Amino acid sequence: MATYSGGDQIARAQAVLERHTVSSADGRCLGCGVPGPCVDQEPASRVFAMVLRLPRRVPGLTEPHLIGVRPPDRPDWFEAAS
Repeated sequence: MATYSGGDQIARAQAVLERHTVSSADGRCLGCGVPGPCVDQEPASRVFAMVLRLPRRVPGLTEPHLIGVRPPDRPDWFEAAS
């Protein structure tokens, strides 16, 4: 049986990173809505740096499918030029 040091702390940091990840679409924190990494994400990232591990990847978490999607009330730049 393998034991990992800081297992509970790593699990908490992973949960914070999943909640406060930066969206690929607009660059805002999905948990707080602030631009870029929020104050909650920085300490969680440091936990992984200290234990020399990468956080677990969750496919689709950063909402890459929303890149380039415009709100329905804003005209496309082609429509605005005509």
